[in-house]
Amino acid sequence: MNNAELLSPAGDFETALAAFAAGADAVYCGLQDFSARAFAKNFSFEDLRRLVACARAKGKKVYVTFNTIIDEDELEPAIETLARLDEIAPDALIVQDLGVARLCRRHFPSLAIHASTQLVAHNLEGVMALKKIGFSRVVLARELSIPEISSIAKRCGDLELECFIHGALCYSVSGLCLFSAMEKGRSGNRGKCAYCCRLPYQDEDGRKTLAFSMKDLRAGEEAKRLAEIGVASLKIEGRMKSSLYVASVTSYYRAILDGRPSAAAATLADIETVFSRRTTSLYLNGHGGEVIDPVSLGHLGTPIGTIKRVTKDRDGRAWLRFHTARALERHDGLQFAAPDGGKPLGFGIGEMRQAISRANVFEVSAGSDVEILLPDNGEVEWPRVLRSGDTVYCSMSNAVKRRFPAPSYRPGDYPGVTKIDLRVELAADSIKAVATLRGAVAESEIKGDFDAAKSPEKTYSAVEKAFSKLGETDYSLGSLNLVDPDRRFAPMSVLNDLRRDVVERLDELRNDERRAKIAAAESDVADVDLTPPAPRKTVKIRAGQTLPAGDWDEITVSVSPDNADLSALDGYGCPVRLALPVYTSELDFPKLRILVKRLVRAGYAKWEVSDLATLSLVKSAGVDDISADWTLYAFNSRALAELSELGVRRFVASPENGRDNLQYLAESGYDVEFLVQQSTPLFVSLSEPASQELEGLSVFKRDGLWVTTRRVPRTFTVPDGVSTRIDLSWGNI
Repeated sequence: MNNAELLSPAGDFETALAAFAAGADAVYCGLQDFSARAFAKNFSFEDLRRLVACARAKGKKVYVTFNTIIDEDELEPAIETLARLDEIAPDALIVQDLGVARLCRRHFPSLAIHASTQLVAHNLEGVMALKKIGFSRVVLARELSIPEISSIAKRCGDLELECFIHGALCYSVSGLCLFSAMEKGRSGNRGKCAYCCRLPYQDEDGRKTLAFSMKDLRAGEEAKRLAEIGVASLKIEGRMKSSLYVASVTSYYRAILDGRPSAAAATLADIETVFSRRTTSLYLNGHGGEVIDPVSLGHLGTPIGTIKRVTKDRDGRAWLRFHTARALERHDGLQFAAPDGGKPLGFGIGEMRQAISRANVFEVSAGSDVEILLPDNGEVEWPRVLRSGDTVYCSMSNAVKRRFPAPSYRPGDYPGVTKIDLRVELAADSIKAVATLRGAVAESEIKGDFDAAKSPEKTYSAVEKAFSKLGETDYSLGSLNLVDPDRRFAPMSVLNDLRRDVVERLDELRNDERRAKIAAAESDVADVDLTPPAPRKTVKIRAGQTLPAGDWDEITVSVSPDNADLSALDGYGCPVRLALPVYTSELDFPKLRILVKRLVRAGYAKWEVSDLATLSLVKSAGVDDISADWTLYAFNSRALAELSELGVRRFVASPENGRDNLQYLAESGYDVEFLVQQSTPLFVSLSEPASQELEGLSVFKRDGLWVTTRRVPRTFTVPDGVSTRIDLSWGNI
């Protein structure tokens, strides 16, 4: 048995319960707003409250995804949501926006925060920078290998690390994908990804290819290695998936982590009947192997045999014969790879018979020769499609579905998570209840004539019973102090009325507390100098790239350990700022540190950072003049304030900004540069696509990353009178 947490996705309440029943130690779920899976069913506040109460009673945990970038005009509803979450008290929030992290730390400190994988923590420097600003756990980038993860785990102290072990993969490095936002108007950083990496593209031969479609991650037994090297939480992806998928995959990994295979646990073949793309271990064991599946897309199933032949009976009906390696029953699903490589073809089993006896049966055991009646509904001409030797897949198993039934749930079985201390005073003319919640007091009193109790020894238990009926509320009874000097009788009806009134008063207290916190958070003003300089014109290029003609106030030059040719800089005739890469692996980061130290000693005092790791690096080198590129996503006043207090003087507005937010940034008082032209990187990936010659796209490798852009640079409309930038650094020229 190991101590690593098994963390499962929950798109809805039923799925969360199924995950717990299958062995999850914790679940992560999203609200209907501010969640990176905006199209999942997601949770209402009431659903979340019930789930947290249920999890506490079971000794489980609940993490809430608050992992989108926030516009300035979304700050007020975001703060209100944080205040509600503060009351519900999940075990942590998973956060991408640095402004949200700041709000939690300053105004809702009881909410622990975990750094989303969207924050692109891929080396120790970035991980420790996140720790310094209040994150208690970091979800590492999916692109890391086990040696890299081990290196970070050994040196990050008490900070918890979380890693994905199963599920769908993004082609782009998480947080660095702009394809959906730029091409479809649906931002992945706002939870509305259009899954452009799953779309077909036309290659140089005019054929359609799924050039960027990733296989699914399946760590399998490697999950145990991750636990052994110190990863605190092992995460299954899939908030858009069914409860059956979550339960079966959770069961599969529970057995692996416990090292005790169980007859009740799902096998690999079982989970493939629920959902299965082709799989990869990605980079856990190094950067070898194919990670793209350019042909198939979607669920295929688990292989159970190969077609022997298709025959016809005397009535002209077609039967499929094969030897099945898996037990089958009527209404199970079968699928076959499409001849043209498109979407798999399949059907549910109607009639089935043993191949020898030809007697219709409901089920057959593994190892049987079986014949399945092929449907004749006019949609597919099965005898022409199916060929001897083709693989037969089981795409749905009723046996697996029965193994993971929907768990039962009764709200009254799970007390609220907010404990109240209670004092009940009995007197001849009144009964009074005084509830204490975090130092605040709620009182309720009912006047009346109360006789002496005939059985005073039962009074305490009667009061306890009445005030324990707090189901359907956020409260549960903590300590109970009964003051009954005259040993009076307390009617249950009076105690119930008293309880209801006390709960209402507690709700009022909490509402007052929430409103006070919201007001404080909304009025929090950053203590930074908001006096931007006069507008300027800047350009960003790569080291060695030709500088375009123009009257530039400053030139920003991208450098990396593999490309630091600065020989032409002296001839530019204007100030130069050096920019650092968006991704530097844990194993390569020492080379970047050496480069920065060398160039700082050489007199380069102006730097542009791409993430918190490079920000920490240049600060440690003594740099004061620091700008932040768009990859740090400073969209709102709180994120701007956070980065300013971390040492950033200037910002580059993200190309994802809408018109209104660009106007806010222009009027914010912060020193912001606005892109007017850029070969915007749609994908930034460590994975080579299946084809590099795609219609309308430019795909190339630079500094160890595969970059995808449009061949024609984009132009952007910006507010009047602002500092502007032309960014040529991402172009393939």
